[in-house]
Amino acid sequence: MSYAPASRAHRTMKNSSDALRRISPDKLKGDLALSSSIFLLYALAITCQYCTAISHQLLASSLAFIFAMAISVVYVTLLDSRSERVPWQFWLIVALPLLAIYLLRVDFPDVSFDVLNYHIFESERILRGPLYLPLDFFPGSLPVNPTPDVVTGLSRKLLGYRLGTFINYLALIWTGMLLNRALRAYVRSAWLRSLGVLFILLSEQLLFQINNYMVDLLALPLLLEATFVAMERRMDRIWQRTVLLSLLLGIAIAFKLSNLFIAGPIVLVYIVNVLSAAEQPARMRTFWQLVKVAPVGTMIFLAPVAPFSFLMYRLTGNPIFPLYNGIFKSPFWPQGAPFDPRWGPHNLYETLTWPIVMFLHPDRLSECPFYSGRVTLGFLFAAICLVVGWRDKTIRYLAFVILSVTILWSASSGYIRYALYLELLSGIIVIWLAAFAWQKVPRNAWRVAAQVPLWLLMLGQGYYALRYTMNWEWSQRQPITRRDEYFRKEYKGLLRDHSFRSYISDEELSLFNNVEIWIETTYKTSALEVLLRPDVPIIAVRMPNFFETNVARDKFGEMLQAAEGKRMFTLTTRESLDEARQALAARGLSMGTMRTASINYFSDALKFEVFVAEVHSTWQRNSGSTEAVKGVPMPDLAFKAQLSVANLPAVMHAGQTYVIPVALTNNSKIAWPGRQETWQFQLTIGNRWLTSTGQLVTNIDGRAALTEDLAPGRTVELPLTIKAPTAPGNYVLELDAVQEGVAWFGDRGSEVLSLKVKVQ
Repeated sequence: MSYAPASRAHRTMKNSSDALRRISPDKLKGDLALSSSIFLLYALAITCQYCTAISHQLLASSLAFIFAMAISVVYVTLLDSRSERVPWQFWLIVALPLLAIYLLRVDFPDVSFDVLNYHIFESERILRGPLYLPLDFFPGSLPVNPTPDVVTGLSRKLLGYRLGTFINYLALIWTGMLLNRALRAYVRSAWLRSLGVLFILLSEQLLFQINNYMVDLLALPLLLEATFVAMERRMDRIWQRTVLLSLLLGIAIAFKLSNLFIAGPIVLVYIVNVLSAAEQPARMRTFWQLVKVAPVGTMIFLAPVAPFSFLMYRLTGNPIFPLYNGIFKSPFWPQGAPFDPRWGPHNLYETLTWPIVMFLHPDRLSECPFYSGRVTLGFLFAAICLVVGWRDKTIRYLAFVILSVTILWSASSGYIRYALYLELLSGIIVIWLAAFAWQKVPRNAWRVAAQVPLWLLMLGQGYYALRYTMNWEWSQRQPITRRDEYFRKEYKGLLRDHSFRSYISDEELSLFNNVEIWIETTYKTSALEVLLRPDVPIIAVRMPNFFETNVARDKFGEMLQAAEGKRMFTLTTRESLDEARQALAARGLSMGTMRTASINYFSDALKFEVFVAEVHSTWQRNSGSTEAVKGVPMPDLAFKAQLSVANLPAVMHAGQTYVIPVALTNNSKIAWPGRQETWQFQLTIGNRWLTSTGQLVTNIDGRAALTEDLAPGRTVELPLTIKAPTAPGNYVLELDAVQEGVAWFGDRGSEVLSLKVKVQ
């Protein structure tokens, strides 16, 4: 027993020595240097979120970098002695054409819809400190994990706005290196293998995003590496492989929550593969090894998503807000998941057949309705490979992953941007099938005949993908081949466009010096707001979903109350001016002094023509006053009423009309407007009839209008004419106040008066 500690110490020293050899400079001189450098950025994007609570920015940045370096060392160590060297043909056949495609639009800044809505906002905030400031109210479209935006933000800070998207190109090169390794067992020729890698990467959705600040490409090498780790034909180093798999999948899910549907089949393949690789006597021991490492793997898997998930849970009560709110029941969102009916299958039949159906309906795949059929080919060929390639365990697992992930993707969204991983695996399976046919078919004309359909499919799919790429991408920019005059002007901005404010004149910048609160009313303005004034809170009113619950409306009211006395401004465009006014009015706000501004967006040619309008809060100006604002919706805080009825008949006659006096009390802090010029926005009281079991009998019965302004705390009596139900029985008479064309008070959390009435 006395020798056991020494033995463990010896093994520890040996393992440490092996680890150091695995991360030696000789290894890092190879192609691993590229992937490890990119991985360092990925790790830094996560560690900086853990350090946002540290107020000293230099200390926070230093700690984040140290932790990221430690994670990167662990990553390189866990890779074992896996070679990632690629032949020189790869750089000629794969890297060079992808670089040419990247350069097609690199001169003109990316202004994609999602980029201006939330990607720039999230990267700017995290790189400066916390994601959300104390007075923020759901800025941007929807809260999403900022990890990938931090990666692109770091790239943007290093290379400038135009070349900041170069990280996407590097991620595709890393992906290509992994594909080269995967094809090595099936295609010996470096030339043919490189052509195969190029074919796999020639998918329009991959190329549509290569120089955009979209984040979908960044997780691809992580998911691909995790897939290969899961399918490795070995049973040693279970702890190390499990930790590596957890780390890769955890970061991939931090980049995109939808990758969770990819992670499930990969983990299942890993478990089955490890257990099947073990001999029968050792299988139970292997199983218990997996059980023991599972808690560690789970912690590593959750660590990348923990900062944002904890923040969301603390702010909303839902760690993946607003998704699956039927389970988490956040009071800030209706009890249901957000769903966009434009995309994906519409029923169960289409869900099961979506890989085929979508080929006929590319308009339901995404905003860019172009599809060359890669996933459809992969789905069909994966089904074939389950039969013809059953003896090849790697292909069997790969086919299973393609089929299962495709079905999960179809059931969850069917949105093509979330299927980039499937496009990669589909390319691998097509090439494997071509190699399989070459090996199995006799050496005669039949061999060539068996190859021709597959090569025609590959060439056709690649041709259409390139054709689409020459005409379309997510920012709708034309390639430089169609706008030489722009290129001559814009290329000068390369490596010089680090500062957004340097493109804006001092006169234009002075328009924003007094901004203390941004009121977000218009799409594609959060990027401008955070770039102009990164330290200013943003209160968003343009998303009606965030005002559908009483808790959310009350929280919004708290934000406005906390902002009392601060100068509030909004940015909007001429096209969105009316919508911005309506969004403000619905929240009890209005536009004041307005000026025009021309904001250059990292370019001397690209300008955003906007209105800069000061925003006033109606309830702040009129709180406690008898003066009420008319012709607009009342703010949410005004929908607080108390109703009472004196001398209600205990028994009514069926079909009889009655006039009952209803006392209406203003329990809010805002004066209610009296008679309006039109019926819209008129404040009235109304009633409806229900059965004793709560079933609706009559939804619209009587109305009584408020004719004089009603100050906070005051009561008025209104005569309401009602008509009893025509059938005798026991009923419930519900009374409530309503602002016509806006909302019933009860829907905004006010108490509804319910009275029992007998009708005979």
